[in-house]
Amino acid sequence: MPKGGFPFWPFWENVKSWWEIRDLPNVMFIHFSDLKKDMPNEIRKIAAFLEININDQDWPKILEYSSFQWMKQNATKSVPLGGAFWDEGAKVFINKGVNGRWADTLSDADCSEYEKSAELELGEECADWLKSGHQWFGNKQILYVINLKRI
Repeated sequence: MPKGGFPFWPFWENVKSWWEIRDLPNVMFIHFSDLKKDMPNEIRKIAAFLEININDQDWPKILEYSSFQWMKQNATKSVPLGGAFWDEGAKVFINKGVNGRWADTLSDADCSEYEKSAELELGEECADWLKSGHQWFGNKQILYVINLKRI
């Protein structure tokens, strides 16, 4: 990451700033891979964290509006500034909805360099969470997701 997130924001600093406050009672970390594996369950966890009761009648719409397909088709509604930052608009921001694509795009050397940089910039624990969504304390695994609620 030679530009470190330029011109929008410094990538490593953004991740570190969230990591530093991960234990606050109004912060919940959600990893993309967990959303991909079981979006309905993750949405229920988020609702519980935010103390929102989900009406069963609303559940199909919640799942529809949270789906990759809906977000891609309605990208200008769900992307910062309607995609004005990207030459090709909002639809390139919501790209393929696939996790781990770097493995088919980057060389082994590029992946290794990124992983070393991540650990150097973020520390082993945060770099592991960023990669896998898992944080370990002894033999106990704790999962986090980024989200805020008011306290």
